[in-house]
Amino acid sequence: MPEGPGSEPTTGLLCDAVVALRRVPGEPAELADHLAARYPAVVAAVDAARAYAEGFLRQRDTGWRAAAADVREWLATVGGLPAREATVARLKAARAWLKDAGTAIRNERVAPFAGHSQHIWAQLRQESNVELGAMTLAGANTRRRVVFPVSVDGADNGTALGVMSQGEMQALGLATFLPRSCAPESPFRFIVVDDPVQSMDPSKVDGLARVLAELAEQRQVVVFTHDTRLPDAVRRLDLGKARIIEVTRAEKSVVTLRPGSDPVTRYLDDAYALARNEEIPAEVRGPVVAELCRSAVEAACHRSVWRNRVARGVRHADIEAAIEDASRRLATTVALALFDDPDRGGGVRNELLRRHGRRAADAYQACREGVHGAYLADLPGLVADARLLAAALS
Repeated sequence: MPEGPGSEPTTGLLCDAVVALRRVPGEPAELADHLAARYPAVVAAVDAARAYAEGFLRQRDTGWRAAAADVREWLATVGGLPAREATVARLKAARAWLKDAGTAIRNERVAPFAGHSQHIWAQLRQESNVELGAMTLAGANTRRRVVFPVSVDGADNGTALGVMSQGEMQALGLATFLPRSCAPESPFRFIVVDDPVQSMDPSKVDGLARVLAELAEQRQVVVFTHDTRLPDAVRRLDLGKARIIEVTRAEKSVVTLRPGSDPVTRYLDDAYALARNEEIPAEVRGPVVAELCRSAVEAACHRSVWRNRVARGVRHADIEAAIEDASRRLATTVALALFDDPDRGGGVRNELLRRHGRRAADAYQACREGVHGAYLADLPGLVADARLLAAALS
């Protein structure tokens, strides 16, 4: 068998045999012996070279056939490449469509919650300069998250959440939680919220009271709070369907429930109980009953001022300042409620007489003078008149 290409041993033997044959001797008598000795080696070398060439050509032909099969297969594959590229393009387009459709479907599912959140935030934000856009879902696979487009003063530089106050963050949390809990798919027909007014300013507390009242039209809303501002806002805004229950825990965790009362009712109930207590001398009871009646009248005036001014869109801080300035005397406080002007205190009695009758005017006068011990007779009657006056001022 011939060796592999590149060694070519038979070619060298043939060259050597031919060279030896060409070395012709000088004597004619020696030529015949020379040819007889050297020619057979040439013939053998030619046969070996021929066999080597045939084997080499056979090997090359076999290798080309294998390569030709591979080339044929490659050409067939290349011929189908455009169709495969078109299939891949369609698959990529389908995948992109599915991704976009999934995002659109998720956003459509989130849209009702987003719209409800913006509606709630519009009521909770009150005087806040923070705006909440429509929230969306971002991310992919298991790393999805809710995106809150929040801007301050119309600009969002990526730090809006960082500059929001704790009260605004609390309101934002409620604006995102409440819509989900009120979803039509939710099997629960009630909402339980624990202490939602912490860190909120008074304007947001009023907004929260309105939001909860709106939700209570479809679901039972239960709120636990230690802050009296929420029940005060409920009463001030005349959200009459709300039921307020005071929970008191005594020694050994004995829990007592009683209907919550507004300050006006509480002052008048205490005044009536004291007025009926004959064990205490009248000269002692009189000033205290009158003071309690006066506190009830002032509370009624404050509620009226809050209700009227909030309805006009007056800032809560300005309302508090106005009430504080008018609290120096009962006349200025009642004038603020009657005329929206604390400087018209001199005309309060006549206005009460004109609008509500003598009992209301006398009750006002008794509350002014009784704290100095000037009113000692018929203390239960004073409480009844003060109740009438407080109801009129409210």
